[in-house]
Amino acid sequence: MHYSVTIVEGVIGVGKSTVSKELGKALEDLSGKPTLILMEPDEKENANPYLAQFYEDPPRWALTMQLHLLGARYEMHELAQWYCLARQGHAVLDRSYFGDTAFARLQVRNGDMTPEEFCTYTQMYHCMQAHVLKPTVCVRLLVSPDTAYERIQQRYMDRDGRRCEAAIGFQYLKDLDIEITNMANVLRQQGVLILDVPWDVERRDPSARSKAVTSLAQRILEYSPVDPFLDLHRKTI
Repeated sequence: MHYSVTIVEGVIGVGKSTVSKELGKALEDLSGKPTLILMEPDEKENANPYLAQFYEDPPRWALTMQLHLLGARYEMHELAQWYCLARQGHAVLDRSYFGDTAFARLQVRNGDMTPEEFCTYTQMYHCMQAHVLKPTVCVRLLVSPDTAYERIQQRYMDRDGRRCEAAIGFQYLKDLDIEITNMANVLRQQGVLILDVPWDVERRDPSARSKAVTSLAQRILEYSPVDPFLDLHRKTI
């Protein structure tokens, strides 16, 4: 049996965390094997200690935060790929090492990271890249920037830990969506299966998400590279 590493990507506010958890559970139920679910480092338990500071002063904290997140996501990928290679089961990652580059590129584009700082980030990324295999599948949740912006506005009012997200602007989400598209297109060219999933409709009730998430899990379980052994030549699992 071929075990997969699936990354879940999308703009801020798309609903990645919820889908990641439920997708992992669906994979576990359908495959009968435990699924490793690794969540994005956020404001909870100080997993991203720079988030609030970044939103207050992006030029000061952009590089610091991106290097912190790059390291955290590198550790997630290392754990996920060895979990699968050891045939323990499937793995699902809420945001990825590869998705992190979309944010870093956007920091340069917005002038919050200098070209010299981005060079430092790039050097670290390339050093880590030697040990990171590409994922099997990338699930990309698609929402319009307008919808994502509305969801962010709602959740930062509902959750104290998200108050700092009030600084996220509509243009930032539009630009981020472009960078995530660029990242996903490169992964597609490199042989990663990209599953584009429209997610504009609000699915607050778990039952409303169940059919869509189960369908995703089935597609992932049915997918296998043409030759799983030779496929490692492109550094993927």
